[in-house]
Amino acid sequence: MPDGKAPHFPQQPVARQNDDGSLELECFLEANPVPEIKWFYDQTEIKPNQRFSSRLDNRGSDAYSAILQIKDLADSDAGAYRCAIVNPFGKGNANFNLKLTGFSSPTFVEKPQISSRDDGRVMIMEFKAKSILKPTFVWQKGDEIVAESDRYKIVLKETGNHEYYSALEIIEPKKEKDAGQFVCTAKNESGKLTATFSVKFEVPQGAPTFTRKPQILQKTSDSGDPAIVFDIGFQADMNPEVIWLNPKGKKMKESSRIKFGLTPDGGANTYTAQLELK
Repeated sequence: MPDGKAPHFPQQPVARQNDDGSLELECFLEANPVPEIKWFYDQTEIKPNQRFSSRLDNRGSDAYSAILQIKDLADSDAGAYRCAIVNPFGKGNANFNLKLTGFSSPTFVEKPQISSRDDGRVMIMEFKAKSILKPTFVWQKGDEIVAESDRYKIVLKETGNHEYYSALEIIEPKKEKDAGQFVCTAKNESGKLTATFSVKFEVPQGAPTFTRKPQILQKTSDSGDPAIVFDIGFQADMNPEVIWLNPKGKKMKESSRIKFGLTPDGGANTYTAQLELK
């Protein structure tokens, strides 16, 4: 028989996690000729698929690295792994006892963010998470659990590939009720993920501010008809624009029955805005 070398493992196998979250089991071996490699999990041969792949790296001088890569790692991947090598001169086995904890915990797909819609009438706190195990999502403000109401809407959508969209929508947010810290906890059997939102009501310099309480007045219109007038006083820089919304949140337009008014008060950037309804 020609010269050769039976497969053997000159050092202990190692496990390492890559930056992309995958895990690699690596066996260092020597053999000549190149051995056949098979990987087993609990005595069942591992076949290549979307999560498991293997390769053999040649390091020269009859030295090799046999590597098993596991993607989308989960706690259920823990257990006994075996690397079996064989060539015409012999065979060998390297064993791993892989212990995993917390690898199935939820993770962020999109970080928490705060946005708004409908001209600021709806505040949205939202994020996306990935969880291989079925998660629960709980919203809290301080120590109190947030429940759905006429002002609070909780949104949870499963978007595929074990990903979830979670949001809390606040209708007509108010400083005295909604300022503070909101937390959403995504939790499964492996661990939990916390999304934190700090809600602040800061008025930018020059932004409109009310100078008095709104008033509802009754008067006679220029045409002699009775009319109701909504009267607002405010202060603002940079040529303010006033938009009136009806009870359904729709932008109103002037007509024969609806008239808008915006006049300076004579003070420092102070104005009166009026809506007249006949």
